[in-house]
Amino acid sequence: MKIYGRQISGPNVEILVIPRPEGDIVFKAQAVLDYTIFDRMVPKPTPPLIRRRGSRTQQPDRDDKNYLLSIEQYGSSRVSFMVIESLKATPGLEWDLVKYENPDTWGLYEKELQESGFTRSEINMIVGAVMTANSLNEDKLEEARQRFLASEEELKLNGLSQKDGQPNTQSGEPANASV
Repeated sequence: MKIYGRQISGPNVEILVIPRPEGDIVFKAQAVLDYTIFDRMVPKPTPPLIRRRGSRTQQPDRDDKNYLLSIEQYGSSRVSFMVIESLKATPGLEWDLVKYENPDTWGLYEKELQESGFTRSEINMIVGAVMTANSLNEDKLEEARQRFLASEEELKLNGLSQKDGQPNTQSGEPANASV
């Protein structure tokens, strides 16, 4: 795909640098474009079927406590998957507790970050970088909008002002600026 001849390639990437006395720690969060692995490993919960009084057919019970709990766990797993999948773009990142092939460990990324010495606010920044890479936040949209409007304004100004003087008159005579 191209827009104005510019090839659109690759997912959005967000870089987060956390300063440390012994050297900066760089996290690279890349947008997750494919959830096939997640969908295969964590099936979406389905509500139990019940038969309502006076009805001959069974209907899904979306108010079932166990179903609501499983939906909540499913959503948590999806966010955890997005975080660890997105952070795979960070060169050299190795997890001790999180195992990509085991969905039960995905939520341990926060514990592992905390045990590695990251503060709650630093963990929030890491997760925030993942969220920014995987979506648009209002600040980024506003920055892009301002860049676009500034470039449009520059085009207008450049298009309206003449850069060089006219070298010749309509008759073919050289133009004289002193007249």
